[in-house]
Amino acid sequence: MSLPELDTVSFDSCFPLRFHPAPDEATRHAAQLETGLALAVLAAPLDQDSDGSPLLQRLEAKLDFVLELGLLARYPQLPPARPCRIGLEAVVWQDELPASAGDSGLLQLHPHAPSGCPLYLFVTIESSQARPDGYQHLARLQPLRHDSDTRRWERWVFQQHRQHIGKGKA
Repeated sequence: MSLPELDTVSFDSCFPLRFHPAPDEATRHAAQLETGLALAVLAAPLDQDSDGSPLLQRLEAKLDFVLELGLLARYPQLPPARPCRIGLEAVVWQDELPASAGDSGLLQLHPHAPSGCPLYLFVTIESSQARPDGYQHLARLQPLRHDSDTRRWERWVFQQHRQHIGKGKA
């Protein structure tokens, strides 16, 4: 299936994701906090230096392990993986559920499946087209809570874009 081009830097993938229409304010606040923390990890510079301290590497491995155990307990079942194109300001994805232009909601995205680490993006559906195998939704991202989260989102999208170009997938 072909996804439409976006008007900014983007990359194609197949991530577990789910659209939740109209979350309440408490859910929205918790999701913004969790997304900010997840973006801090996802957009962190990739350490290519293998000369790191063995003690530091072991500590990082322990923290990763504990984090993953907590995430798996919180998200025991990930949403289905769906073809998607992710850009700086918009997301397009294939879904079996309909949505209408103007619907706002929360897009739950798991960029490192099978990890439970989610991103929650607040989006407004711009268009939804029926397809033989479901629906294709184009949604605009609503601004992230903090400028630092926006910069991290941009850094992560650019990192993914460059990786996909390097692999010949962009």
